[in-house]
Amino acid sequence: MKKSNKDILGFQMLSMLSQVDGDFTAEEGRIIVDYITKNFPLGSNLDAAMDELSLVDIEDYMPHFEKAAIDFMEESNEKERIDFLRFAMKLINADEIIAREEDKMISNLFTWWGI
Repeated sequence: MKKSNKDILGFQMLSMLSQVDGDFTAEEGRIIVDYITKNFPLGSNLDAAMDELSLVDIEDYMPHFEKAAIDFMEESNEKERIDFLRFAMKLINADEIIAREEDKMISNLFTWWGI
């Protein structure tokens, strides 16, 4: 994963969180759209970010998620990280079932970011 801006990284992390349990719901999609709306007010071409993720197998998400999380941390302040975590927590709770993989990714995110 090449270094991108924090908004693209956040979009990719939310996308991985929404897909890691193998069950993408409409509510998860709405949360991602809310994130895009808030962080891409002028609109943005997310095709490259999606193309990049489409090349990664779900079982290989964790190292890509970690890289994105570390890059996001380097490019953001604490308020932005906490704001992102609100989206991430809302996303993993969207289907009212927190899968083991989602829990692990979120727990790691809190650890990596020291929150």
